[in-house]
Amino acid sequence: MKVSNRITRLVLVSLVVLAFAAPAASALPAPADSQPAEQVVIEPQTPIVRSVNAGFDWASAAIGAGFAGGIILLIAWGGVTYRHRHEQIGVAQ
Repeated sequence: MKVSNRITRLVLVSLVVLAFAAPAASALPAPADSQPAEQVVIEPQTPIVRSVNAGFDWASAAIGAGFAGGIILLIAWGGVTYRHRHEQIGVAQ
């Protein structure tokens, strides 16, 4: 498989731009005098989770079924169109 020069240049330029855009890592230990004199412990509150079961959502099911049916129709139409075109020019036998 031949890769065009245009794609190669685009990838290389992107890598160079990303290399310059990445910030330089400068990890330094924290100074000793920046420690707080008194440690404060905060107890997290337990969240209250309420679940509501409204049953089966027929509207969402209809939307999903319609979307899936539309995709199936598009694929079938594309297959018929593809086959019809190739039968006319005598490629498929």
